Amino acid sequence: MIALESQNLTHLVDPSCVVVDEDLHQAQQKFPHKVLRDDMLHHEAKSVVTSHAKTKDNALIWQKTCKTYDKSMSISVNGDAVLGWLTGVRLDDGKWNQSQGECITFYEDKINKFNEMCPDSEINDMQGVTMLQNSIANVPNLANVLILYRQTRTSAGLPDKITLRQFVALLSQQAQVHDNGRISSGRNCRRNAANHELDYEINAHDFDQDEEEDLDEWFEANVMNQRNPN
Repeated sequence: MIALESQNLTHLVDPSCVVVDEDLHQAQQKFPHKVLRDDMLHHEAKSVVTSHAKTKDNALIWQKTCKTYDKSMSISVNGDAVLGWLTGVRLDDGKWNQSQGECITFYEDKINKFNEMCPDSEINDMQGVTMLQNSIANVPNLANVLILYRQTRTSAGLPDKITLRQFVALLSQQAQVHDNGRISSGRNCRRNAANHELDYEINAHDFDQDEEEDLDEWFEANVMNQRNPN
């Protein structure tokens, strides 16, 4: 979907799209169909793509393959593995070797991925905040962030409800101070905190693509493969 959005071609997988230029539509259908044919690994999804080789109806193919993957047993197993990691990880246990800021945003990313994989078991904001708070409960500079936020809101007569994204932004501010203090001037030192930039006003965050890939590889090696060795 990201690739289609970048090329302004999301209408190719939208079943409600009204085709205006039939020739252009047919020409645009060819490349996404080839990508689906080459990239699909699941045997049932591959058969869906192959069965529509003549029409190249990418919207119909997309619907059927998404339905196939959503009902896949591997999705369920991987979802359980992600949830197990979310409920079991602790920032203070010494197993996380990246910066605090990366851990916080990585945690939020895994919640979002779990919700995408298992929409019937979606983790809401309240649950996500509680889970994230438990994971950083024994970290001195992060443990009291939620408590102070709620106390401040309550004393001002405001509701103390907080979304997961807001909580991540607050934690990231504190983590950045901690991470900046650990930056070394050595030539071989990785400057994680210096590259960890947040836009607090809109409560958004960005991962450097290489760093995100490294973290996903670490997650798969340490969690997913243990849960699903095959």
